[in-house]
Amino acid sequence: MQWLIFSKAERERLHPLNVALFLVAMLSVPFFLQTHVSILIVLSGHLLFFTWIRQWNVLRYLTLPLIYIGMMYLPLLVGASVDPYGIWLTGLTVALFVTSSQLTFTLVRLDQMGPLFRVLPRLTRLTGMVLAILPSLLRTWPEVKMSHAKQPLAEKMERVALYHLLPVEAVPSSLRRLTRSDWMTGLLITGMYLAFWSPVAVVAALVLPGLLMFSKGGIRDAYHYYRRNRVT
Repeated sequence: MQWLIFSKAERERLHPLNVALFLVAMLSVPFFLQTHVSILIVLSGHLLFFTWIRQWNVLRYLTLPLIYIGMMYLPLLVGASVDPYGIWLTGLTVALFVTSSQLTFTLVRLDQMGPLFRVLPRLTRLTGMVLAILPSLLRTWPEVKMSHAKQPLAEKMERVALYHLLPVEAVPSSLRRLTRSDWMTGLLITGMYLAFWSPVAVVAALVLPGLLMFSKGGIRDAYHYYRRNRVT
């Protein structure tokens, strides 16, 4: 269903600055929502999206906040005093951070930010390489672990790096000029980010992924797909 969510061609043409803004905004979402109701609403939206595209890997990552909540409640068994609501809220925040980061890896390519490192000379080549490998690492690590079960951890990590490491030199050496579409996308992302400080923070958190999820390219690709199938 990739063609229905967004156009790969349009996504790859996103300006590196827009990708950086989207990354910062998405990873900030969990820390701006202060109530368990608002977090649950956004978390439910993320889970519905992952269910729609049938990407079940996120469920595996959600076991971490569940384990955290369970461990924090354990002292209750021996009569100790804990803050049940604080534990619940923290667990939900961690869960939302997991789904927000997975949404980021799904909707944008982080290696597109490579050209930004050209204008920041103090950043090292290694920084860009680590940034580029993160999405691939999260997607391929389970497969590498299963296919090389008897190999030591260092060798497994090396195999992931060999196949998915993208140095900064592999991306264009100069930033392309910002187009009108880039400005509009960037302003919308910035507007949604500023809305996190307002009473409509939940709405902003839900709308933010849709800025890229329902691009005109995705709608166009879906239209042609259905039209072709109907004719054939």
